[in-house]
Amino acid sequence: MLVVAKLLATIAGYSFGGCGGIFAPSLFIGGLSGYFLGGLASVWIPLTPADHIVLAVVGMSACLGAIVQAPFTSIFIAFEMTHQFSLVPGLLLGAIISQTTARFTGNLNFYDALLVQDGHELHKINPPQDLRSWQNLPLSAVANPKPVFLEDFSKKAMQELIDRYPYTFFPVIENGILTGIISRQDLIDSIKTGTRPVQKRAIICTPEQTIHEASQIFIAHFVSLVLVGDPMSGKVTGLLTLHDLIRAQASFHS
Repeated sequence: MLVVAKLLATIAGYSFGGCGGIFAPSLFIGGLSGYFLGGLASVWIPLTPADHIVLAVVGMSACLGAIVQAPFTSIFIAFEMTHQFSLVPGLLLGAIISQTTARFTGNLNFYDALLVQDGHELHKINPPQDLRSWQNLPLSAVANPKPVFLEDFSKKAMQELIDRYPYTFFPVIENGILTGIISRQDLIDSIKTGTRPVQKRAIICTPEQTIHEASQIFIAHFVSLVLVGDPMSGKVTGLLTLHDLIRAQASFHS
């Protein structure tokens, strides 16, 4: 009953924007589940009170690791709460089982699943291991290959675009030609006033240009978005935001 009640309370808290995170509820649900299964197994297998505690701790680690798909983090959290080296083999076994189960049921962890649910397009970037190679990567290797365009200036189309995608800027295509970019706030203001939104100049880089060159463009033009494609024809094949670049570089430095 406690497991079900805590699960429902966590779902309700997250759904309605309540305070709190996911780590503590995951540990609570996993600990109670491990303790419950230990009690259930003791009907057929002789288990001591210490065995029940071990199963509860393993359940805490396994549940958290499956939800966030961070097995080492979950193992370290459980170990730091107990400081018992004898629990490590059980924690490792629980992590292997939980990660196998989590990856079999889905490829996204809890936080990535929330981003997808909110309409974000996940774009994974795997930077190289040295700075020079990273800076020399072509934009085609890191740009988002699925940009979202604004092609219809009707009030209904603009509202649907805002409701469906949480992006800050949208490239504009008119009659098959790129004409500029429009910010989210400009679209909202345009819908309220019934006027046509004002476009800003779009900066297009070629797919062969490097990360280093794109960084200089971000700095020189004070922009947070560049398009990747053919500057002559205006054909766009990708999109790179300053957030994407910073996130990838943070991943590289870590």
